[in-house]
Amino acid sequence: MVCHCLLLETDQGLVLVDTGLGVEDYLHPKQRLGTLLTHTARIQHDLSQTALKQIQQLGYQASDVQHILVSHLDFDHAGGIADFPNATVHIFASEYKAACNLKSLKNRMRYKPKQFQQHTHWDFLEPTRGEAWFNFNRVQGLTIFKDEILLIPLPGHSAGHCGIAIRQAQGWLFFCGDAYYAQAQLDPKQCFPALHTVEYLFAENNLMRLKTLANIQHLAQTAPQVEIICAHDPIALAQYQIPKA
Repeated sequence: MVCHCLLLETDQGLVLVDTGLGVEDYLHPKQRLGTLLTHTARIQHDLSQTALKQIQQLGYQASDVQHILVSHLDFDHAGGIADFPNATVHIFASEYKAACNLKSLKNRMRYKPKQFQQHTHWDFLEPTRGEAWFNFNRVQGLTIFKDEILLIPLPGHSAGHCGIAIRQAQGWLFFCGDAYYAQAQLDPKQCFPALHTVEYLFAENNLMRLKTLANIQHLAQTAPQVEIICAHDPIALAQYQIPKA
């Protein structure tokens, strides 16, 4: 299972966008995630896949990661939070609230509070205010990054799902989390019934998910200065990975 994360070098230290599965998820998958997820997600004992180990391979330490931005708190995006205890996690408050409410079967499947409840540094944002960014509304810039990193509401997949836009030298890189699963979906003329079925099953609100996808597709068609990626496309991951020496 591909879990695409981003690592940014900033004046405020390293910034991690999504965290994938963490060290404890690989060491103790059944205790952390449950037997069903351990088998269906085909989780293997391979710590080299964690964000922590990959960051260490680049010559950094966990303490160098000062900030984490998560698109949402599904188990395959939030597991690595525990590996960076000093980092501040920036997230929409509605997502954290939903992740701590396990009354529904869907929430019990997707959220594993053991992954993040012990974390002490949080910055909860309210997705009810903000400004426009291209064809998206209620967009919030993080002032510590001089509004060069934005949190963009992408509702539908989960209660407080968001995208993260990073200003580049020429244009933007827009990480859309689980708003879609494959780069080919950016073309509205393409149809992927199997993917749409999976997205429907996981969606908190499918109508909002479809509207969000349409907005992303419109952006892809009208704003060539914006690079758009998602969290689970293996082709996009291979394209952006640093080649191994």
